[in-house]
Amino acid sequence: MATNRAFSGARAKLFFDTSKEVGWATGVNGQETIQLQRIDVLGNIDSVEIEPIGRSVSVTMDLVRIIGKSLQEMGIWPRGGTAEVIDFPEMSIEVYDSIGDKPIYKIVGAKAETRSWRVDRGGVMSKNVTFQARRMFDEQGV
Repeated sequence: MATNRAFSGARAKLFFDTSKEVGWATGVNGQETIQLQRIDVLGNIDSVEIEPIGRSVSVTMDLVRIIGKSLQEMGIWPRGGTAEVIDFPEMSIEVYDSIGDKPIYKIVGAKAETRSWRVDRGGVMSKNVTFQARRMFDEQGV
């Protein structure tokens, strides 16, 4: 059982570590899940309580491909072998609405998990990247 909070946007500007602007995204989706555990007692049909036992954050984004700007060049995906992947640092991601000057979401402790690419009929090539993260904050902060 989980409680979810989700966002998505087509006008998003993305920054990694507050200085690396990634470019255009055709879709950004983030999800924060609080895992819950029912506390049941033998002989009682109703749960005694429901306790939070964990939190997870995931983010998915479809980035429009820009020639010469691979995920590795932008510092989002590790380049190299085992040691480089293990030592790749956590990132922070800031999501801005294109009409605002404050981030609408900030994701901290993000690590890239998957990458894929797609070519659409109209000739636009996009890169899909998913991340696991430790925390997600909205425009109100903590």
